[in-house]
Amino acid sequence: MARKKSDPLWTVRGVNREEDVTLVIEAEKQIQAECFATKRGIEVVFVGEASPAEIDTAREAGRLWRYTPAPSLTCLGRPVGILQAGLLVICGLVTLVLDLRANQIPLRLW
Repeated sequence: MARKKSDPLWTVRGVNREEDVTLVIEAEKQIQAECFATKRGIEVVFVGEASPAEIDTAREAGRLWRYTPAPSLTCLGRPVGILQAGLLVICGLVTLVLDLRANQIPLRLW
């Protein structure tokens, strides 16, 4: 079963009990993110696409709402599967062995 591609993240700024709040919400459309915040009693002032800095700030403050789980394995910031991760490890080990042999460093494998 293939993983669902995550929806875009939206920054929702508003007021809740006379306190400014900023949420980052995963939603398919901008209006869905706005409705999510409104249902939680936030008077919405601004809705826009979230920047990486806003996502990090919301994650630290506990105000990041995601529905799709974050990928468990990544390489250079992109999600990879188990097979791809295993092949990357094998390629790294082969590169290490070849570099040692090219520099004439003795290596006893067995």
